[in-house]
Amino acid sequence: MKTLFHLALFTVAIWAALGGETLRAREALVKTNAQLKAALERAQPGDAVILAKGDWRDADIVVQKGGRSGSPVVLRAEIPGETILGGSSSLEINAPFVTVDGLLFHAGSVTKQAVILFNSNHGVVKNTAIVDYNPPAFSTAYYWVFFNGDSNTLDRCYFKGKNNMQPLIGNAIEESRRHQITRCYFKNIPHADANGREIIRVWGAGKFGPNDKDGAYFTIAENLFDHADGEGTEIVSLKSNYNKLLNNTVIATRGCLNIRRGNFNTVQGNIVLGQGVEGAQGLRMSGERNLVQGNYVSGTEYGIQISTGEFITSALTPAYKPGIKGKSGEEERIATYPQNKDVMIRDNVTVDIAGADLEIGGGYKKHWPEAQLVLLPENCTIKDNRFVRPKGGDSVIGTFPDKTGPLSRFTFKPNSYAGNVLVGGKNDFAPAASGMRSQALPSGWTEARERAALKPLTAKDVGPAWVIALREAGRFSIEDTALPVAAKGNKKKKKDL
Repeated sequence: MKTLFHLALFTVAIWAALGGETLRAREALVKTNAQLKAALERAQPGDAVILAKGDWRDADIVVQKGGRSGSPVVLRAEIPGETILGGSSSLEINAPFVTVDGLLFHAGSVTKQAVILFNSNHGVVKNTAIVDYNPPAFSTAYYWVFFNGDSNTLDRCYFKGKNNMQPLIGNAIEESRRHQITRCYFKNIPHADANGREIIRVWGAGKFGPNDKDGAYFTIAENLFDHADGEGTEIVSLKSNYNKLLNNTVIATRGCLNIRRGNFNTVQGNIVLGQGVEGAQGLRMSGERNLVQGNYVSGTEYGIQISTGEFITSALTPAYKPGIKGKSGEEERIATYPQNKDVMIRDNVTVDIAGADLEIGGGYKKHWPEAQLVLLPENCTIKDNRFVRPKGGDSVIGTFPDKTGPLSRFTFKPNSYAGNVLVGGKNDFAPAASGMRSQALPSGWTEARERAALKPLTAKDVGPAWVIALREAGRFSIEDTALPVAAKGNKKKKKDL
C-alpha cells in the first residue's frame, strides 16, 4: 500500500510539473481598454486574453508579459475579424512567446513608429488585418508592421490601402534577425512616386558593405501581392545578407522583386504576372553570391536585370558626387548599388516581356559623371533559363565596358552562359552567344500552356479565412481598384476590406 501511495504522489508531482501550467491557464474576456490593460498585466504563460467583439477605439495594446516555448500568452479576438480596432489603436509586443490572433485594425491612424510593433522574440501575429489605416497627410510616416528582436512571425494576415510614407513592413538595421512573413495578402496598395514606400523592406547586416558576415536571415514566403504598388519601384527590397524570398505570387503590381544590396540571398520559385500593367517589372539584383532560381515572370517591362555597381574607391572625374555614407559618417562610404559578383541565375522562365528578358549591366553610367555606376557584373553564372517572346525581338542585351578616359582601367571577369533557350527571340549580346540556343515559337503556343504547371497563389490561399468568409456573407467587400493616395475617406460605415 505504501508503495502505491508513494507512486500516486509521484504521479501527481510529475503531472503538476508537466501539466500544471495547462491546469493554471486562464481565459479572460475583456470589454474595455482598462480591463484589457489589467488582464495583460496579470497574464502568465498559457493564459488567453480575449477581446470582445465590437468597436474598440484608441486601444493602446502593450504586451509586457510573455510566455515560454509551447505555452505562449495569447491575445485573440472573441470572433475573428469582429474585434475592430480604430482611432489610434496599436499593438506593441514587448515580451517573448506572445501570440496575437484575429484582430482587425480599420480606418484609424497612429502617431508612433508602427501600427504593430514587435520588440520581442518568438512572437506571432496571425489571422489579423490592417485596412485603410492612414493619417490625413501623405507625408506622415509610419510602418504598418515593424520587426525588432528575433524569430517573430507574421502569418496569414491581410493588408489593404496603405497610402502614406514608409514601407508597409520593415525591420531594424541591427539586432533584428530570423523573422518570417508567410501566407499574407497584400491588396490594393495605391501608387505614389515617392521613394521609401516598399511593401516589404528588409534591412540588416550587409546593408553597409560586402564584408559584413552576419545577415538578417529574413524569410518571405508564399505571400500574394495583388495590385500592391506602393512606391512603384520595389515591391520587396532586400538590403541585407542571408534572406529568402520564396514562392510568392505578384499580380498586376508596379515595381520589382529586388536584391537591392546584400549577399547570399535567395530569390526562388516566385511567380510574377505583370499583366502589362504600367510599371510592372521583374527581378533585379545587386550584390555577391546571390541565387535567383526557378522564378516565372510574364507581362512586365523587363524580365531579369543584373545591375551595374558603383565604383567608390576614388573619384574618376572632378564631377563625381559621393552619395551614401556608411555607419561612421563622412569618412566611410558604401556603394549605392553594389557590384554583382558570383551570382547564380538559373532555371527561370520569362514570357512576353516588353523589354529584354535578360539585361547584363543595367544602369551602366547612369547619371555619369556625378555618379560612378561603371562596375559591370562579373563571374556570374546564367544557365538553363527559358526566355519566350511571342512577338520576337531581343531576348538578351548587355553593356560593354567603356574604355575611354579614366574608365580604361577597368577589366571584368567574364560571366558564364550555358543551356539557355530563346524561344521566338534572339541574343543581342555577343559574350552570351555560346550559351544561348534559339528556337522558333512552337505552333499553337499559348501562355496558358506555358503556365500549365504553375500554381499561382489566389485570395483563397492566403490571409485570414475570416476575410473571405465575411466578404462572401456580404459583410465586407474587397475593392477591385486601389484607393488614390490622396484619399482621406476612412469614414465609410461599411467596413471596406
